[in-house]
Amino acid sequence: MRYRILTAALRWLAVALVLRVLVAVLLNYPDYFPPNFDSLFLQGREATFAGLYRAAFYAHILSGPVVLAGGLVLLSGHVRRRYGGLHRRLGRVYVVVLLAVVLPSGAVMARHAFGGWPAGLSFLALSAATAGCAVAGVVQARRGGYDRHRRWMNRTYVLICSAVALRLISGAAGLVGVPNPEAAYGAAAWASWLVPLAAYEVAERLPTHRPVRPPAPGRSNPSPLSPTR
Repeated sequence: MRYRILTAALRWLAVALVLRVLVAVLLNYPDYFPPNFDSLFLQGREATFAGLYRAAFYAHILSGPVVLAGGLVLLSGHVRRRYGGLHRRLGRVYVVVLLAVVLPSGAVMARHAFGGWPAGLSFLALSAATAGCAVAGVVQARRGGYDRHRRWMNRTYVLICSAVALRLISGAAGLVGVPNPEAAYGAAAWASWLVPLAAYEVAERLPTHRPVRPPAPGRSNPSPLSPTR
């Protein structure tokens, strides 16, 4: 019982954090249309905000919220059980937007990431890992391995939520007042997806203790050595 309560509490906390970041991203849109180079994210990017980077930036900020919000729906067990058709259709859109827009645009933006090459390399590795998990999830679904499909898509969403973790870590670093913000951001970029992914892998392997149901009235528990039908 305590395990289920703790799991549910952590799940709802994660949902609240994702929704909080999603709202924050949408509220920042006025700074991007047109670009306000005095805003936090675009500050000092006048020289790079052109050509391919500009296109990648707008593609990323428009497609990212779709993937973040869509993932919450797809991970819902209620939706999966009651609305299987919606789950499959939304899942196809989710994977296409992720592989065709979110990850390629993020890879382009990684070249000019704040934090220099350590952060840029982290974002490139993150894009590759996310794409690999998503493709593996699709392959398992087509083969009928739905439990494996669930695990791969959980990994995919954990990696997508690195955007949430990065904001939390960066915000904490700002409050502390780190002496070298760029170096701190580079370290945060790696921690934002490696730490949550490791935590997921550990949690996935924890034994779950399910209570043994008592036998029905008039029946006795069969011996482990007794023959079964």
